[in-house]
Amino acid sequence: MVNGGMVWGRGGGTVNKKFFSLPEERQDLIRNSAMLEFGDNTFKKTSADSIAKRAGVSKGLLFHYFKDKRELYLYLFHYALEVCIKKYMMITYDFGETDFFLALEMGQKVKMDMVRRCPGLFRFVMRAYYERDSLLSPHLRKGLNSLLESTSRDFLARMDLYKFKEDIDPWEVIRLLTLTAEGMMARTGADTAEEIETLFQEYKKYADMLKRQFYKEEYL
Repeated sequence: MVNGGMVWGRGGGTVNKKFFSLPEERQDLIRNSAMLEFGDNTFKKTSADSIAKRAGVSKGLLFHYFKDKRELYLYLFHYALEVCIKKYMMITYDFGETDFFLALEMGQKVKMDMVRRCPGLFRFVMRAYYERDSLLSPHLRKGLNSLLESTSRDFLARMDLYKFKEDIDPWEVIRLLTLTAEGMMARTGADTAEEIETLFQEYKKYADMLKRQFYKEEYL
């Protein structure tokens, strides 16, 4: 919603609508610069000066577009979830695959490609989720938890879950593989094509191990 020169975001944050009149590459540069800086430090330790310097703009101009550091942070979080993750997944993911492990592997490939395109995105989101600043954490966790729950529920509804052994809970398998993939990316900070491909092959090895343990023998 626009109010005067400001656009009101879902998190109650405001963004000067002039930011969205910038060329897309300039918007991307500011967003990626801020996500990289916030991804490397806590909210309190990240300075607006470092973000502005990385983006090649003045701090005054940065705060012309965003009221303050908190508003920039909340905008980036919603952008990361709603624009990058939701829309990019909808465009690139094959929703026709019904095998649990093959579908997760495809999703992981999409995620790795997103890391190549937006190197700071997943580090930023993971750090934001565990952010302890009282102004941020409840709101951020609620948004991410809601997204994870809805996407996991939709994912499981499409899968051939009869392939699992009777005592295996697919929800727990999703959580285990999600934590594995996120932990690998957080631990290594991989962002080059070679590093990301190495991580993907390691992830695939772990997923294949779980498949052999959790699937009924006739589906291996």
